Amino acid sequence: MPPDEGTDMTMDRQPAARAARRRARFPASLAAALGPLLALAGPAAADIDEVREFMGRDLVAAGQRVIVSGDDLGAAYAAGETVELVSPTAEDALLAGRRVRVRAAIGDDAYLAGELVDVAAPVAGRVLAAGETVTLTAEATTGGGVRLFGRHVEVAGAVGGDAWIVAETVRLSGTFGGDVTVSARDVDIDPAARIGGMLVYRAPEEPDVPDSAAPPERRRYEEWRPEMWDWQWHPRQVLAPLFGILLAFPLSLAVAGGILLAAAGGTMERIAAAGMARPGAAIGAGLVVLAVWSVTALLLLFTLIGAPLGLLLGLALPLIVVLGYVAGALTLGLGAWRSLGRELPGGLGRFGLLAAALAVLTLVGLVPVLGFVVGLLVTLGGLGAAALALRRSGGGEAPA
Repeated sequence: MPPDEGTDMTMDRQPAARAARRRARFPASLAAALGPLLALAGPAAADIDEVREFMGRDLVAAGQRVIVSGDDLGAAYAAGETVELVSPTAEDALLAGRRVRVRAAIGDDAYLAGELVDVAAPVAGRVLAAGETVTLTAEATTGGGVRLFGRHVEVAGAVGGDAWIVAETVRLSGTFGGDVTVSARDVDIDPAARIGGMLVYRAPEEPDVPDSAAPPERRRYEEWRPEMWDWQWHPRQVLAPLFGILLAFPLSLAVAGGILLAAAGGTMERIAAAGMARPGAAIGAGLVVLAVWSVTALLLLFTLIGAPLGLLLGLALPLIVVLGYVAGALTLGLGAWRSLGRELPGGLGRFGLLAAALAVLTLVGLVPVLGFVVGLLVTLGGLGAAALALRRSGGGEAPA
């Protein structure tokens, strides 16, 4: 929900000279980094926990566990399952992962996204963070405003500008130099909190706000009942669409796979052969390709010149994931058939193996956790097999 018109939620803007310098530098340095990063998506990719490349003083890194560290860092751009900033940066930090932790100072703005986002260090500029749990600890300070979105949001540090928070549960115990707008189901404002501007809080019920946090003349309550919180579960409303999705998902993928086999059968066969020959390297290469693609799209969106390309890359990401899943399913089906000691079929036979693999993966996908892990590995394997096959084709080597 956008901020109230009477509440100034304008975030502190970057100085024009610094923003112009960043826009001029970023596209060229990013292009210089992508080549070496993609080149690492080869045989050793399965054994790499972190891939990093420096662009001058700026660091680009991706992997399973990424520790952002270095001497005299400029900006930091990182993605992985766990991303932790342990060395200070002089400029922005853009971090994305399942767990994102900030343990060192950020010299400019912070853009953070993950399941768990934890900030425990000073940020000179703004903070924009999204996740299931977003926490600004008592050690966190910001020179600008914050925009925080998540299921659980807690702010115990000092915010130098305005704050806009949207979450299911919100707990505030820090200090705020500007206005604070909160939209949440449950709002808990600690007596230790200090709000220097206007407090606007939207919730189903009016919470108790200590006068020490914000006096009555500087706070306003607005009743807010999002439909998603009042919605009651009815089995018939859920099961029918669920079965439809379960049926439509493998059928649509099978159709897409059939089109790919008919239009580019030779290429799909080379991709499957590369995946069957080196499944571990294919999964590792797929992780690097997916991470680099995602980070590139995000970073380009923050540049003036590269924003259209970043938008196109972001819109193409679901298509890339689907193609990777189909290629991984074909690799799985052909590999299982070959493990039985039989010759690989052609034409409709390969389409039948693809359809059978998709059906099995759909059933496995119904199992919590296991289904997600298997689907992720199949997708990464398909993407990595495509990268390996294309790399070999470019190098003039035949796939194994």
